[in-house]
Amino acid sequence: MHRSILFLAVLMLAGCAAHLPIDRNDISTTLASRTGHSLAPVKADSTSQLPAGVLIADGISEDEAVALALWNNAQFQADLGELGFARADLIEAGILRNPILSLLFPVGPKQFEATLSLPIEILWQRPNRVAAARLDAERVAEQLVLHGLDLARDAMVAHADFTLALAHKQLADENAFLQQQIADIAGTRLRVGEISELEASASQLEAVRAREAAVYRTQEAETARARFATLLGFEPHDASLTPVVTAAWQPFSASLNELSNAAYASRPDLRAAELAVEAAGKQLGLERANILNLTAVLDVNGSGKEGFEMGPGMQIELPFLNQNNGKTARAKAQLQQAAQQYLATKQRIALEVTEASSVYRASNQAFELCHTQWAPEAKKAAERAQKAFAVGEVSYLFVLEINRQLLDARVREAVAQANVHRAAAQLKRSIGFYAERVEN
Repeated sequence: MHRSILFLAVLMLAGCAAHLPIDRNDISTTLASRTGHSLAPVKADSTSQLPAGVLIADGISEDEAVALALWNNAQFQADLGELGFARADLIEAGILRNPILSLLFPVGPKQFEATLSLPIEILWQRPNRVAAARLDAERVAEQLVLHGLDLARDAMVAHADFTLALAHKQLADENAFLQQQIADIAGTRLRVGEISELEASASQLEAVRAREAAVYRTQEAETARARFATLLGFEPHDASLTPVVTAAWQPFSASLNELSNAAYASRPDLRAAELAVEAAGKQLGLERANILNLTAVLDVNGSGKEGFEMGPGMQIELPFLNQNNGKTARAKAQLQQAAQQYLATKQRIALEVTEASSVYRASNQAFELCHTQWAPEAKKAAERAQKAFAVGEVSYLFVLEINRQLLDARVREAVAQANVHRAAAQLKRSIGFYAERVEN
């Protein structure tokens, strides 16, 4: 009999290993299938490294920014440590309680007794416990994928912000130079009596305001550079990072319903909500199974009627007063909450797709107006003014005023282009970076 019980104990201990179904490589593969870029291998130091094919010297494109962020971002690398906690929880869920050995030593006429107790309710409780922990680990992995997609979106937005900040700085410098030329002409006209001192002062004031705006635009560009560098895992003061403007993203030909369906199929947070419902169901089953607790007992006597005696037994917790009602009710409430959270997540995804699609289409239309009409017309007007000045039809002051309007158009075009890239990043994030699924 004792061999049978020992065999049972060894069998149970052998089956207690529980392995994490998803690791860092799986998350890297998933992100690569969505964004085109994988995670970096685990590094022993915090030195930034470059993914294959990424060169900083020739400028950083939007796509390269995503690759660098996934490769180097310190916060995301810290978030990936959640996998270690999920692995520990899964191991804990599969561990069996240790057997308890009780010894009663012989004193006087008292004989030696030993009792070995081994909980066996784990045989039907452990599967649900391990299953719930495994589902929770998968949910954590889906959340980490979502964090990666958020990081990719943030890298694209930071690239657009940095590009716009540099454009603003350049155009502000040009505007300051232009306003100073206008102020100089006004000063000359004042000396010859063509304008009043009040009119000349107004031109000087505009020149000062333009120089002040240029100072602030320079500061904004440096701030945007620092944020961009930090997001990509570089030092904030790294001056080697310069963005390269890429073509604006083309609009989807898919309908809003198709975009929503693509998001439902690919969004990791919706999958995480599904896993939360499954895990809550497993937890409810576990709490219901906890009503009946059994312990196998092996009793040994040192000197019974026939000498050494040993016999098996069982200890049963009778569920008369406590049927685990509290924890079972809590598990039911968690299951209901998880189900409602799934519906809430689905509704939120639908709203995000609707808003992102609307913003992107409007941004794209605004950029088209600036790029194909406003900026070209302003450029033509500046060219005509320059030709008219060359033949003496207009003054140089008129040419400067037209050039100032051209600068305004270029500013609006730069802002519109940045808005397109920001909106595109948000739309890609809202559908889980599976754009190719709805473009085909």
